[in-house]
Amino acid sequence: MQELSVTSTVTTRYMARDMILGMSTERTYGKTFIREWRVYRGLSLRRLADRLEMSGPNDSISHASLGRIETGDQPYSQPILEALASALNCSVTDLLSVDPTKEGEVVDLMRMINDKNRDQAIRVLRALTGTD
Repeated sequence: MQELSVTSTVTTRYMARDMILGMSTERTYGKTFIREWRVYRGLSLRRLADRLEMSGPNDSISHASLGRIETGDQPYSQPILEALASALNCSVTDLLSVDPTKEGEVVDLMRMINDKNRDQAIRVLRALTGTD
């Protein structure tokens, strides 16, 4: 995993850049399902922050920063997404595109199906949805 250094200065740095460029400091980033996955896994922001395995001993992210990332008020990076996905037992793609309150159990069950039974499971799901 790449080295990551995330501190409380991340937001300040982006706000300063935005002010210099004449941009609004009320920048919002794209929708993610990070909060939904965290809640689905029964974790508080603090517990999730404690679970994150970053690349070095000084690499960490605060629960406050996680909260800002969840609301789209702070940018995230690939290393942060990878650490979140690992801590939440899902994929980076899931964090960006899957609402676990609607699809979480299905996603979890599909991950538990071994390669030998995957085709059969897909056929059953297609039959149930009428898409076969």
